[in-house]
Amino acid sequence: MEGFALHDAGKAKEAIPFYDKAIKANPKFTEAYFNRGNAYYDLGENQRAVADYSRVLRSSPKDAEAYYNRGNAYRRLKKDALALQDYSAAIRLKSGDARNYVNRGSLYFDAKRYALAAKDFSAAIELNPKDAEAYYNRGNSYMALDKKAEAIGDYTQALSLDVKLVDGYYNRGIAYAGSGETEKAIEDFSEVLRLEPKFGDAYYNRALAKAQLGRHESAIDDFSEAMRLDPKDPEPPFNRGIAHLRVEQYDHAARDFTAVIVLQPRNAQAYVYRGIARTYQKRDDDADDDFQRAFQLDPGLKGKVQPLIDEVKEKVKTKSEK
Repeated sequence: MEGFALHDAGKAKEAIPFYDKAIKANPKFTEAYFNRGNAYYDLGENQRAVADYSRVLRSSPKDAEAYYNRGNAYRRLKKDALALQDYSAAIRLKSGDARNYVNRGSLYFDAKRYALAAKDFSAAIELNPKDAEAYYNRGNSYMALDKKAEAIGDYTQALSLDVKLVDGYYNRGIAYAGSGETEKAIEDFSEVLRLEPKFGDAYYNRALAKAQLGRHESAIDDFSEAMRLDPKDPEPPFNRGIAHLRVEQYDHAARDFTAVIVLQPRNAQAYVYRGIARTYQKRDDDADDDFQRAFQLDPGLKGKVQPLIDEVKEKVKTKSEK
């Protein structure tokens, strides 16, 4: 069929008139509907693709591939319930096709039905043990279920199959950090950055891990790079401000918390920590203004941070008296 040859050559738009002609000549030509549906799908015309796959299924209700393809089109249309039905139908008709389990598992994951997602990815892995994506996705499901050890195992297996799987290193780093294996987390975030140097979240999370180990100067460098890559994210300047406090760079700390306040004017904690930095700078009136503003924004915060504020003020006072 000329239409199929054109489509196979990457010319989906040019193939459609030939499918139309074949259907006009034989309205029961199921394969022409199927192939035209594929062409529409490739062109992003998902509603038309659904119509053609549905026509196939009226004639051939046991066509697993048509269910699978229609499920993909429904998913693009954000009709997840219908996509789920189609993937399930495809599984009933062709239980040996791992793709159906992977796609249904992804839908379950998006719906936060993580146990069902993990079960589907397990089925996919049983059918295709060399599928790095299935291990990676099951790892994500285990992470969502707070099964970090199982997640680490799956990410490791995925990486053994695909050594360039950047998200595998990143998510395993998150899992290691959450499990207290901070050095391993740093190694994974470093590998992410070797493969993808502009991965801002990897800089940020590596900085958090370094700060946890007391490597504040190095953490500051990573927070700075994260800020450069995403200047609108308030988390890196906030945590860089904390790191600057740790190394007694109070001017830098105050500037960092000011940057956070510019991005988030109602961030009560940023006012508290800027107040602490200003206390160390001996700008007592400015510091007290910050503390008052913080407590106005979050009255419940005072009881939590007042002991810290008092401790800092006493420390500054004692140091001044020496």
